[in-house]
Formats: sequence, C-alpha cells, structure tokens
Amino acid sequence: MTAREDVTTVLADWSAGLKFQDIPEKVIEEAKSQVMSVLGAVHAGAGTEAGAAVVKAVTAWGGGDESATMIPSGRRTSLHHAIYANAALSMALDYDDYLFAGHTGHSAVLASLAMAEARNLTGRDLLLSQVIANEVEGRVGASVLLGPQNGQLWTFIHLVGGAVAAGKMLGLDADGMRSALGIAMLQPPHGLWAPFFGSEAKILLASPTTVGGVQAAELAAAGLEGCGDVLESDQGFVAAFTDKPLMGAYRGLGVTWLTETLCFKIYPGCAYVDTAVDCVLELVGREAIDPAEVEAIEVNAGPLTLGMEALSLSHLRGPKSTPVTLNFSVPYNVAVALIDRELSPRQFTRARIADPAVWALAAKVQLGFDDNMTQRMQESSLVKIEDGPVGPRATLDLESADLAGFKMSFGSRVLVRLAGGRSMEAEVEVPAGGAGRPMAEKRAAVEEKFLREAGANVGPERASAALTLIRRLETLDAGEVRKLVGLTSG
Repeated sequence: MTAREDVTTVLADWSAGLKFQDIPEKVIEEAKSQVMSVLGAVHAGAGTEAGAAVVKAVTAWGGGDESATMIPSGRRTSLHHAIYANAALSMALDYDDYLFAGHTGHSAVLASLAMAEARNLTGRDLLLSQVIANEVEGRVGASVLLGPQNGQLWTFIHLVGGAVAAGKMLGLDADGMRSALGIAMLQPPHGLWAPFFGSEAKILLASPTTVGGVQAAELAAAGLEGCGDVLESDQGFVAAFTDKPLMGAYRGLGVTWLTETLCFKIYPGCAYVDTAVDCVLELVGREAIDPAEVEAIEVNAGPLTLGMEALSLSHLRGPKSTPVTLNFSVPYNVAVALIDRELSPRQFTRARIADPAVWALAAKVQLGFDDNMTQRMQESSLVKIEDGPVGPRATLDLESADLAGFKMSFGSRVLVRLAGGRSMEAEVEVPAGGAGRPMAEKRAAVEEKFLREAGANVGPERASAALTLIRRLETLDAGEVRKLVGLTSG
C-alpha cells in the first residue's frame, strides 16, 4: 500500500460498516479489560493535584445540557466537558493502557462511555465504538511510527478515535465517517517534549483532541464536509508527520485486531519502566531487602528505556520533581518500589517524593544497555527490517501479521548488589499486564487494579458491583450502562 491509496476511505468504510457480531470474542474480552483499566486510571488520577486542578477548571466552565458524568466526582456536565475531564484524569499518573501502536484508551473508552451515557445507548454500542477507535487509532499511530514523535505524544490518534467512536454512535454512513476523519485531522497537534516530561500540563494530552474528534463527528452529522484523503494525500497527515511512512499499517482491518495487543499498566508510570519494577518487586518478594545494605542496583534494558530516561533526565528536580517527571525515571521508581515493596499512586504524592531516603537509594541505580533484551524486542516487533535497493528499510503489513504469539517486549534485568559481596538478580521480558502474558493473568491484574483504585473513591461494594457489570458489558441495556457510570461516580 502506498501513500496515494485511499486509506481514509478504507478506514471510513470499515468503521461505518462494522457490526458487533463481526468482532471476535477475544477482542471483546480485551476491550472489557480496557474499560476496567482506564476507569481505574481515572480514579487514581482524581487523587492528584493536577487532576484536581483540571476538575476545578472544568466545573467552572458550566454544565451545559448536563448529559454526561465527570468520574469519579459524579458531577453532571456537558458531553464535551465530561470527556475532557475524564480523559485528563486517565492521563494524570501515566497509568493508562496501550496497544500497537498508541495509548488509545483515553479516547476509545472514555469517548464511547460518555456518548453511550448521553445518547442512551447499550453496552454493545459502547464496545463496538471502543473497538473501532482502538483499531483506527493504532493504525494511524503505526503509520508514522518512524517519525519524530511516539507514545503519548501521538495526541492526534485521539482525534481519529473520538471521530470514529462518536461517528459510529451517531450512525454516520461511510461518507459521513470520511468527513468526520477529514474534519478531525484538519490540524493534528505536534506535542512538545519539554512540557511532556517537565510539566503537569501533560495530563491534557488526550483531552482537547478527544473532544475535537467527537465534535468532528457531530459536525459531519450536521452536514460539514471534510477532506476525503486527509491521511494519504501528498499534503496530508502522513506526509507531514514522517518521511518513512508505514502504510501497511492500514491493512488487515477485521482480520488483524490490534485490540488483541492491549497492555494494561499495573503500576503508574511509563511502560518502559514497568519490567524494571517487576524485577524489583520479584526480588523483595523473595526476601526483605534492607535499603541500607544496598551498594548498587544495576538496571540493564533496551534502547527505548534508555532513550526515555535520557529525554526526561533534564527535567528531574530531585525531591522537588513533579509526579509527571518521575513517571519516566527508572532510578526513582526502582528505589521507591524496593523501599515500599509496591508501586502505586501513593509513591507519587508530594510527601513521598520528598523523602531523602528514596533519593539516596535512587543515586545508587545504574542504567546499562542489554543486547539480549534489544534482540528480543526486535524479534517480537511487528515492524520488520528488510533489505532494499538503497539499504535496509522498515516494513509493516498488518494484513499478514500473526498476533498469536505477539508479545510486548520491553525487557529489563535488575541486579541488586548488597553489602558483603552478596547479590540478587531478576529478569522480566514482558511487563505484568502486557501482551504476551496469559489472558487470564492480565484480566486478574486489571480487575485488582480497578477494585483498588475505584474502591478507594466509591467504596468496595460499589466498585465490586461496577466490576460485575463490566464483566458482562456486552449484555447491558442503556439503563444498566448509566447504572455503571453511577456506580463509579459520586
């Protein structure tokens, strides 16, 4: 597939035509886990200072038609305002899910949930829109994988996710869906690294873009026409965001389901930190480690972990660092996890961050490059390196991709050197909750996350009742969807 083929039309036709019964059961189950994970992140984000500031501001904007709910406060507000606030809270602690290739849950889940509540739609409607958003967002992100941005800075994916999710719930046909995509991608954002790593404003990355995508669908429904080749045009999105497009990302719709690659974060923080934390928690689970006895901690990982650490390093301020910056710091996360024997929202409060003992241990953490982990990451990647006429080139073809053995390989090896010459070592390739782990294990971890984070705000009984509804989300009628929202709020 080349950049001149009609990929915008392909996405629009597929999104408009997909029916719930077309979606495999495994994909539906992963989507339900995603709902649990994202709502857990929203509840955790509500306890942060940055999250509280956003909720305060959105509340002051006014309620509008009060058709949707801000979670977990239970305040009724307009559809757009609810999506804005909820998306921000889900981003606040970097506690979100991700798939190949994009952090889709902020829009795929929260736009679909708010639309279902506001328009009196069923659990099937919600899941259908959510899966469509996942599939479209992941493909748009993958097509510019070899560009200047990555991960959560792909905020433009929430424009297309909001557009197709809302478009599906508004009943747009293929032409309307194509216009929604064209309107949404009129001005895709180009986020900046400095505020991403160094400010609390990072939590807004998905908020305006998700709302903008929903508004694009509403405008298309009202008759506004968008650019029909906005993605593939020589003057369109892909050309503007990379000079090495992977247009094979747009293949395989309805055959290769990117929702199957979902990874759920069990700890707050960047995905590239997760396996190092897994290793530390495995070690302290074997035996108690006295931080005073630790002489050094060696963390060996692949290039993505080391690259993320290098980009964020200049924004560290020691005990005065923001939680946002620390979500990317391997030394901080390793040190606080070893001392506290956990990594949860509690480790990102101002008081915990200020503890000098954590920083003393963090100073003993050394990062190194691991060739073996790098090789495993390359072998598991859906992007392949092939010989071309002018040298190696990257290729991606989602139509022929086999996800049966797919794993999200972000491996780490951690060696803790103790006084007296003794050492302890652990190695983890796929993070807990990540693709490549058994599906039942992932579901159990996500359910625990939801019950822990939601239960802290609404109480264990209501959280448990909400979880029961999510487990059978595809059977919920419109009233039960609203009941689910109510159980997670107030």
